[in-house]
Amino acid sequence: MRSCRAAILVTLACCADAHAGTDVADRATRFARLPDWTGIWRSAAWNLDISGRPAGGEAELRPMLQLILPPPYNAKWQAIYDAGRNDAAALARDATFKACTRNFPALMEGPWMFEIAVLPEETLLIFENGQVRHIQTDGRQHPDGDNIWPTQLGDSIGHWEGATLVIDTVARKSEPLAPRASRSVLSEAAHFTERLRRASKDEIDDELTIDDPTTLAHSWRLVLKFKRLADVDRLLHTIAPRTIANPVVDGKMLITPR
Repeated sequence: MRSCRAAILVTLACCADAHAGTDVADRATRFARLPDWTGIWRSAAWNLDISGRPAGGEAELRPMLQLILPPPYNAKWQAIYDAGRNDAAALARDATFKACTRNFPALMEGPWMFEIAVLPEETLLIFENGQVRHIQTDGRQHPDGDNIWPTQLGDSIGHWEGATLVIDTVARKSEPLAPRASRSVLSEAAHFTERLRRASKDEIDDELTIDDPTTLAHSWRLVLKFKRLADVDRLLHTIAPRTIANPVVDGKMLITPR
């Protein structure tokens, strides 16, 4: 994958020579300064076996998840949260779920593998379930007025501070934070700040700060961790990973083409 990155740099440089274009040459220079985050990544919370389930089951998984922790709600929303947590019937319904897509930030702590494409204009997080996060890094701001509305992943812009990508996300739908955190809800005014950086050769840390003037008493800080998968060399987009669409037969997961 490093040779592929080198080939891109050479191609960009050749284009700059061929066209004598300062814009292309400048882009090649900016590309060369960006960190190398090639590889296949997944949330470190998910230690999956061949069945696509955590090797130790829920007992192993839950202590690793950050988004199921109680949010620092203000008094009004703490009362709503407590009432929801005491509703045994609702919790039982929420305990069984199938989700082929997730909202932000749940997608970042989901079981799906992803690749990171780091470009001068934007960084893309491309997940095996087909979802893609676009983080614009070309200096643009969030849209305003009628040009922005709440979506599942929100609107993300970013900038680089050295080798750290600082991401600013707004306009996220008011939905539960994660499937296992169905009682944890934020308003559409929630503001997410991430500091994504390489912690080591095979680790990336995502320092996430959540602010919500409607629901939270103060900023909520979490750290999501990702690990590089050494035994996977390419990303295959699947219909619904680890479901009937991709059954496990004789210890092997069968991939169903779209």
